[in-house]
Amino acid sequence: MNTESTLLKNTARLVIACLIVVIMVVGQAFLVPLAWSLFIAIASYPMLHKIEQRTGWSRSLINALFLLLLLAFLVIIGFFFYAELSSIFRDMPTLSATISDKLHALSDSMKRYGINLPDHIDKSYISTWVNEHNGLIMGFISGIGTNIWNIILIMFYMFFLLYYRDLIIQFYVAKIEDTNRLEMARERFFKSLDIIRSYLNGLLLITLISAVMNYVVFLIFGLKYALFFASFLAVLNLIPFIGNPIGLLVIMLFAFLTKDGMLVPSLIFISLFIMNFLQDNIVRPWIMGDKMKINAFVVFIATIIGGMIWGVSGMILFIPIAGIVKVILESREQEGAYAIFFSELPKKPKKPK
Repeated sequence: MNTESTLLKNTARLVIACLIVVIMVVGQAFLVPLAWSLFIAIASYPMLHKIEQRTGWSRSLINALFLLLLLAFLVIIGFFFYAELSSIFRDMPTLSATISDKLHALSDSMKRYGINLPDHIDKSYISTWVNEHNGLIMGFISGIGTNIWNIILIMFYMFFLLYYRDLIIQFYVAKIEDTNRLEMARERFFKSLDIIRSYLNGLLLITLISAVMNYVVFLIFGLKYALFFASFLAVLNLIPFIGNPIGLLVIMLFAFLTKDGMLVPSLIFISLFIMNFLQDNIVRPWIMGDKMKINAFVVFIATIIGGMIWGVSGMILFIPIAGIVKVILESREQEGAYAIFFSELPKKPKKPK
């Protein structure tokens, strides 16, 4: 009888998990902006709450001013990337000539080994490729419009979430009558908020530090568009395990094309490798602390599953979601043992001298 009951419970949990994944996939257009707005609202709540207490302004005015500042910041960032990319595209003829020279030299060196490579850039091939992939390019442009619509949705969601935030506490008080259960639910709720807040605030600070460090390295070695590539690499670092290698590959390719020889690209690669090591082992633990308390394998799995369900947004958002799942598992007696798989290995006690 107990075996049948356990099997029934496990089957029900599996069905519920599959249903949640289906809802996440089908409702992606609604859930992704809502998740971003919820997480950003949680991260900004302490600051807005202090402003409301000290100034005495209305909550709607404070929320509106905060969202306008956030929107202005996003517009400045978008304009910066647009201007930098426009400059890069204006230099494409010069870059094309440089690439042709590099290909010609590489083709001459490889012919000695019996390998034939093209020694110039075929401009007609590029035009043909653009015409054949016109639909892909238009899809990318329409995707930019979709992202703008998502930003507008996030702004509206954030305004209402920040304005009606007190309803969550009223819901807990009305639903849970037992004082002990209410205290446990309250502790679990604020612990989840702390995880999201520390993760997003730490992520923003690490991104700024990474951009500054990258910019200094690129200025030292005279890389063109140093500020753009520093920001580009810092933004890609938001995607764990995947973003940094992609950004590093693009920057190394650009350095190889714009610099003579391999000395400068090699020095840039070594410098970025050292900086990433310092960020992962010193800066990130110092800023993020141990609030997440989940191991690297769970972070990797969350990144892959998040990318499969919600794309790039899922790669970032599913990491704090994994931390919240760990908190929920730890608060339950029956499922508490499963939280062990989310944790780091216990530190071995130091042997006495």
